[in-house]
Formats: sequence, structure tokens, C-alpha cells
Amino acid sequence: MNYDSRNAGEGEIRHTLEWNQSRLYRGSMNWQEDGRACFTCPEEGLDYLLYSRAEDRSVRLEDFAYLCLKPEVCEEHSMCFQLSFYENPAEEGHQPPAQEPQMRIIFGLLPQVETMVPFDFRILDSQVIFPERTPGRLKMSIFGKPVRLCDIGQIRLQTAPGFEAFHFAADKCFFTDAFPDCSLQKKQLIDELGQWTQKDWEGKLSGREECTRRLRALLEEAETSGDHFPFPDWDEFGGWKGKTFQKTGWFHTERENGRFWLVDPQGNAFLSSGLDCINPGVETRVGPVRDFIGEQAAKGCKEIAEYRPGTIAMSHDKKDFLNFGTENLKAAFGEGWKESWMKIVKHYLLSWGVNTIGNWSNREFIRFARMPYVIPMDAFCEEGFPHTPEAIFRDFPDVFSPAYEESAVRYAKGLEAFAQDPYLIGYFMRNEPAWAFVYGLNIAEEMLANPAQTVSKDVFVERLERRYGEVSAFNEAWGLELDSFEKLKKGIYKAASLSERAAADLQAFSEEMITRYVEIPARELRKVDKNHLNLGMRYAYITDKSLLCGSENFDVFSINSYQITPLEPVEQVSGWLDKPVMVGEFHQGALDKGLTAHGIRGVTTQKERGCAYRYYVEQGLTNPYFLGAHYFQLNDQSCLGRFDGENYQIGLVDVCMQEYADMTQAMRECHEGMYRVAAGEQAAWDRVPEDIEPIHY
Repeated sequence: MNYDSRNAGEGEIRHTLEWNQSRLYRGSMNWQEDGRACFTCPEEGLDYLLYSRAEDRSVRLEDFAYLCLKPEVCEEHSMCFQLSFYENPAEEGHQPPAQEPQMRIIFGLLPQVETMVPFDFRILDSQVIFPERTPGRLKMSIFGKPVRLCDIGQIRLQTAPGFEAFHFAADKCFFTDAFPDCSLQKKQLIDELGQWTQKDWEGKLSGREECTRRLRALLEEAETSGDHFPFPDWDEFGGWKGKTFQKTGWFHTERENGRFWLVDPQGNAFLSSGLDCINPGVETRVGPVRDFIGEQAAKGCKEIAEYRPGTIAMSHDKKDFLNFGTENLKAAFGEGWKESWMKIVKHYLLSWGVNTIGNWSNREFIRFARMPYVIPMDAFCEEGFPHTPEAIFRDFPDVFSPAYEESAVRYAKGLEAFAQDPYLIGYFMRNEPAWAFVYGLNIAEEMLANPAQTVSKDVFVERLERRYGEVSAFNEAWGLELDSFEKLKKGIYKAASLSERAAADLQAFSEEMITRYVEIPARELRKVDKNHLNLGMRYAYITDKSLLCGSENFDVFSINSYQITPLEPVEQVSGWLDKPVMVGEFHQGALDKGLTAHGIRGVTTQKERGCAYRYYVEQGLTNPYFLGAHYFQLNDQSCLGRFDGENYQIGLVDVCMQEYADMTQAMRECHEGMYRVAAGEQAAWDRVPEDIEPIHY
């Protein structure tokens, strides 16, 4: 490791890390003519030791604010990188420590563009799960509990497993106390329609004239088609006339011979084939990628918000976005573009057999379509999900504070406008709470580690004082040496590791906190609306059984599941709760069309996407607790990244609203038979798709 004092700008102190073959645990490297290191990442992924406290004794991480890398992906597709932070491993040398890293930071990069990637050490407190983008970088995600710089024993640079060997070149790698130069080379990567310029594929449009012609043809088809589902045994809601239950005028649940069903307002059995994010196009976040957008296209986005060096956040000014999909519609239909879009989309949904408008969909379209729908409640309150001035950990509020109950009352008022609508199936209380992404998380432990003074902490300390009486008895149980209970409020790091009694006390209070987190707003929602279903929290995955606390307030438990089938999480949750389950998100993507990343699930081709859809949904239908799943999403994401940098080929339509026919035909066939599969009258689709390691971040 090289020490360079004030070598990159006045006042800056930098430590440069020289690439070294001896620090490579998995993969290989050589040197290019331009002096950069070129890495070959095997299918199982690269593993390189960037920093070792045992070996790099001259470096004090606490002296620096950033770790900076400058890679360039050599492939035609994006790549996913990972930094792993290990707390003082006992083992020395280059082998990975036996334990899991305390924290993982993953991020994506576009292909063939050299990009400076700074890691702000402030994010090691794990209070932010998705740090704001820096120039050129795609999405970054934080996984794990907080870690202190003084405790870091190793930092390893890794790449995600790939479907083949991947390559990247890397120039600079260094620690610094100043924000680095993140300038990008100008390179047009997206055309005026929003299509990726760096490759061709079947169906790619030649330009504006062809796009307009295609969109107008779609509108003509939509206006001449029937306004109904193509299946004769479906009613107007998309319910199944082959099985009837009590008619209440609202969606509700029934159980027959162990099988759960939704029931539509006409009393017919209903399973939810949903589609999330039904909106005109997807916005591109321009600020971080302006140098990759052509001048003609960039005219649609003015007064771009600029990055402020030295800060974690970038501006969320709406002028920082450009929606190519919307621009294409405006060019084709002028002032009437929104109505034209709605007609085309409703035609698509009916023809595909999609009977539910999913989360984050356009509100005008919901009113226009007159189809069953669900809503994300936190999107219908200006302040979002109930919160408090002081948070416990990430977005987990101070649930014993009166401010939480007051916020819950305001939150529930957002449901008033929907309480009498029979097309509303129900509401999700929120989506993927950031606090719930951490495996083994104990909210009460994080509450004690947080120096903030909260009502929840006061309640917990009072409980402990009543339980133990004397502080000496408490000290003996917890393995501490405090002179008063009040000292607990100043903060204790990793308190659950102190003793078995400490872990038990914290776990019990953590579960009580999560229960309050759910039941207080759920109670207020039920006061506003007794007609519709509470569909739960849409957890990303079950990181700890404590996430089930408060679920007695749900009519349906919801989870987002990106596995090859939803069976494992559905069986897990239903086995614990004996409650029906709905999947809020899943998808599959391929690289044969348009974009440079698959999404969370990857397959080889568009045809295999269709196979994967059928396999996912129909295998799920074999479980009697499964009420349906909502595909994420209608549109492909932006080639250059949406607001957070995701750029996945996951849509049912591309940026010019052309459907992926292999995918949508398979969906139509799936939906036509899904009720008979659920009733046991038809076998489920059983061909396993050609699943491959996906590119996602």
C-alpha cells in the first residue's frame, strides 16, 4: 500500500492501494497496456482482499471519509460488484474469514464506461439501505448490521456469481478524506426513444417515425377490441363463475376444504393475477448519467439538479428526471396522449388476463379502467407510513411515542376516498420496510445502541427496573457494571451479546415493538374502512420470525418473493400463521432484448421468461394458501437507471410500448387455466425454465 500525502487536491490526504496478485483469492488478473489491472471473474465470482488490518498496519481507517474504486466493465452487459466488511477476523492471510461479513455493499455499473465509485464511510452505520447515486453508478444496496471503522478487520472486493466468466479493468483504488473527482466521459448510450444504443435486437425501432406508427396502430387495435376478458368463464371482475360463495358486494376471503380463495363482489371465486407499476413509461434519473444522454433527448429535461460533492444525498428535484416513454406517447398522440395510453394499457391487461391493478399504478388509470385494484396505503398520505421525529433504526419509528399514534390517525385518513369502492380488493399497509432487511435484527438492541432519547427506550428501561429491582441484580443478569438504570439510556453497542438474559429481554421487547408497529396503524385503518382487506406489509423476505408479530391484524399476509416459485415462503408463512398469502412482487428478465441487466431473477430468453412466469404462478397455485401474485412491472426500467439506478429488463412492454409477445402469450395461457389449477381440475405447468445467475443490484 502506498501513502500519498495531499496528492490529489489541496488539503487531501490519500492512501493508494496497489493491485497485487497475491491478494487475489478467487479469479485472476493481468496488466493492460494502459497500466490498468484487468480482472477475470469466474462464474462463482471474484474475491480480492482490498484491505487487511493485520497486514496494512500503517493505515487508520478512521482518518478517511471514502474508499474509492474506478472500474470499467469490459462486457456488453452490466455487472454487480460487492464490498464485504468483516469485523476483526481471527484468521490472518487472504482466505475469507470463517464468519459472514458484518456488512455487504453491492452496486451495479453500466458496461464499457470507466466510473469512479466513492463509498462514503458514513453509510457503515446501516441507517440508509439505498444510498443516493453518484455520477455513472447504478443502484447501491446496504445489507447487514452497523459496523464501526475501528472494528473492521478486512475489506474484500467481490463480484456476484455470473452465468459465465466476466471481465473488468480497474485503475485507481484509494482511501481519501475528500470527495473524489467523479467526472464521466461523454458517450451517448441511449437514443431519442430511450433505447440502448450499444446493441441491436429483433424489434428495436429505427426512430421516431416508426415508433409513432406503431403506437397509433396499437391505439386503433385497442379501440376496436372488446372491453372484457377473453375467457368465457370469467365475470366482469376477473372472477371465476365455476365456483361461487357468499355475495357481499366486497372482496373478501373464504376457505373451502382447506383451500383459501378471494371472493369478488359478485360472489365468484377470485385469484389475483396482478401487475405493479402501471404507469406511462419509467423515469430516467438524469443527474448521474447526463453525459450518456444525447443532446436531442436531453431537451426534455431542463434545470438538471447537480450532485453536491461531499454529501450522501442527491437532490430529488423532479426536474432531475426524464421519461422517454411519456415523450414517445406525446409525440404520437399530442395532448390526448394520456387517454390513448390508458386505452392501450387496458386492452393489454384484458387480453393478457391480468385482473388486478397492482401497487404504485397511475390513479387516473385506476378510475378509467374499472378493474379490481390494490393500493399502497403509505402512498396516499403525505407523510407516508406513520413515523416519529426520532427513529429507532432506519425507518422503524418510536412506537411507544404518542406521536406514532397521532401519525397513524393521519395516515389512515388516506383510505377514506376508497372506503366505498367495490373494485378495491384491499390495501397494503406499506412495502418492504427498510428496517426488516437485516437478518437476525433485534430492534430493541438497535434502540439501545442508538444514542437518541426515545419514549420506547424510556419504557424499556422502566420495565427493566421493575423486573430486576436493584441495579446490582440487573448487572449480574446482563453482565454489566452500571451504577444506575438511567445509564442504559446513553447507549450500549451490541447489547444482546452481553448474556442470555440480555438477549431474551431485548428479544421480548423487540417483538412487542413490532406488534405495536403493526397494530396501531392497522386499528386506525379499520376505523376508517371496515369493507376492504388488510393485505399486510409486503415484507421483502422473512429475515426473522419476529416479523410475524402483529399479523393477527392482517386479513392476508403479503410477501415479495423472487424465487423460482413462491412455494417456500408461502409454506413457511402459512405453516406459522394458518393465514392466506399473497405475493406482492416477482419478475424475470433476459438480456436478448434491450437492456443490460436481468433483474432479481434471470433467464436466457424472452420465451423462457414466459415459461418462468407460468412455472412461478401455477406452482404457487398448488398451495391452498396462495391467493395470487403481482408481477413487477408493466414497463422495462430505464436503460440508464430509474430514480435509484435499477435498469432491469423486466417489463411486459418496452419503452415504445411494444409487448414482449413470448412473455405475454404465456401469461394469457396461465391465467386462462389458473382457476382450474387451483381447484385441482388441471395440472400445473411443470417445465422448469432455463434459469441463470442474474445481474441485479
